[in-house]
Amino acid sequence: MTKRIRIMLLLLVAVLPAAAQLRLPAIMSDHMVIQRNEKICFWGWADKGAKITVSIAGNTASVKAGRDGRWSVELPPLPAGGPHTVTVKTKKETLTLNDILVGEVWICSGQSNMEFRMRSINNADEEIRTANNANIRSFDVQKDMARFPKDDLKGDWKICSPQTAGNFSAVGYLFCREIAERLNVPVGLINTSWGGTDIESWMSMEAIDAFPKYKRLMTRLRSEELEAYLARGKEVEAAFLKAIAEEPGEKEQWYLPSYSKEDWKPLRVPGLWTDDALSGVDGVVWTTVEFTVPEALAGQQAVLSLGMIDDDDVTWINGTKVGSTVGYDIKRRYVVPAGVLKGGKNELTVKIVDNHAGGGCYGSSDLFFLQVGQERLSILGDGWKYKIAVDNEAFEYVEDGPNAFPSRLFNAMVAPIAGYPARGFVWYQGENNAPRAEEYYRLFPAMINDWRKHWNRGDMPFYWVQLANYMPADDHPAASNWAVLRDAQNSARSLPHTGQAVTIDVGDANDIHPRDKQTVGHRLARLALHNDYGMADVYCESPQALKAVRKGNDVLVTFGNVAGGLKAKSRYGYVCGFAVAGADGKYRWVKAVVSGTDGVLLDCSGMDAPKSVRYAWADNPDDANLYNSAGLPAVPFEKAVEE
Repeated sequence: MTKRIRIMLLLLVAVLPAAAQLRLPAIMSDHMVIQRNEKICFWGWADKGAKITVSIAGNTASVKAGRDGRWSVELPPLPAGGPHTVTVKTKKETLTLNDILVGEVWICSGQSNMEFRMRSINNADEEIRTANNANIRSFDVQKDMARFPKDDLKGDWKICSPQTAGNFSAVGYLFCREIAERLNVPVGLINTSWGGTDIESWMSMEAIDAFPKYKRLMTRLRSEELEAYLARGKEVEAAFLKAIAEEPGEKEQWYLPSYSKEDWKPLRVPGLWTDDALSGVDGVVWTTVEFTVPEALAGQQAVLSLGMIDDDDVTWINGTKVGSTVGYDIKRRYVVPAGVLKGGKNELTVKIVDNHAGGGCYGSSDLFFLQVGQERLSILGDGWKYKIAVDNEAFEYVEDGPNAFPSRLFNAMVAPIAGYPARGFVWYQGENNAPRAEEYYRLFPAMINDWRKHWNRGDMPFYWVQLANYMPADDHPAASNWAVLRDAQNSARSLPHTGQAVTIDVGDANDIHPRDKQTVGHRLARLALHNDYGMADVYCESPQALKAVRKGNDVLVTFGNVAGGLKAKSRYGYVCGFAVAGADGKYRWVKAVVSGTDGVLLDCSGMDAPKSVRYAWADNPDDANLYNSAGLPAVPFEKAVEE
């Protein structure tokens, strides 16, 4: 073949239209779970006009691809079972999907408490060791953002096993595990979540357009100039990331005890950064504390436990590096070599790299210690200090993350699977919206209706986790954004086929990611088992205050959803967490006792004209102890007192 002929053939190939490949979306792949007893939907892409034939379990359907190459078919419903094989054919190509199960499918979404992995929960080792159930499958949607709705996303189905379960969404898995065990059917979990995200990021562009506040952002999102705007941000970001890589702390050896830390500022540990100087910081922050080691333990090998750190860390003791970790939800456990510890004062120094959202050492206090032989030494106290090495504000850099514009997570991580048949939704989000809690009264129901619209099911089950208790408890009744957001969540129950798991009793003052995800998954599962699977014996509703009525010097609060009756979890029988405001509008704690099966009587003696009642109205209502006989905690509330 001459050189001229080869060139002509290459030119001919270049001008011929590329053949469209028969393709399915990522969600339709090996090990997938199909919703039982509903029409089975398959869709994808092929050559325009190509005839596509889809077969499963003896059922076959055919369709021709449209002018744009898209196609979709419906097949008859199947009962729970499998494994099945799916074939998708054109005249030229065949795709085969293996190990397909039919059962229950739930879509789980939200921010970090939904993303939170099994590997980090209470009793994680045992939970993962026993997670050996091939009937449970998880599809993790890879994180992505998009200006407009995408056709597809990235991810794959994982079969539940001790090798895979550690990376499953903990809330999603524990919810689905109980469904699978109680129904004895396969269950598929589709996890589309992203830590530190606002609810607006998860709403479609049409839904957000109903909120004038976002008009400017949505105009920019739709603008052809957006890429240039983001490119300018990338330039600043590059400088910021370079500053992180070249931060001065390690070069100047801030980790050495000889480096003076007198000008470092006080820091509360554990807890995500709330100090005014740190609350908005992304970058590099160095922290340090001194602790005492008895002479008898000096020089011994030890284990350092630092809870969890948001996001990454490098850790030293007495100038010796003992470990480093990348990842905000991984427990820090570092071996301290023999010879590092000395009798008397020792210095722990931690360099924290915070990429976005909150930063700091967090987790329950019992996760922070130094284990030396049989002795457990505390590393907590008032002596922690910090120094900022790199601050995003110095670069006028704000991360182009998922919250920079609304809708981008919906476009990339929800729209491509909208319509995939599923039983319902499970949602765990709200922490990020707490500073703007009042907006949640409108945003949350709009989001629920939005998702139902895209699945073309106006009453599709939608269950959520009400925010857990978090931050230090208040000595006196106080205003609380978290309480307002909980109330906004509760108000969405007015929508049909919704429900919430109340979790004000399983949180952690120092940890925005409480590790007791078992209780959360169980309470969510009760909602589905009762409402969707007809198990009347499974009680699922928390007590809800119906009205507060003045009775002389007292106020009687009447509740619904009491099951067999209200109970106070107290050895003395008192109900805690109630506050009443009089004519002056100031709330005061009051004594309360259960009255009958559905009432709580508040002692308002000494108070003129009680006007309003609150229960568990705080960031961390740690003493709230009112439950129904089914063991479900009462919903926090604020109500006017009726005469």
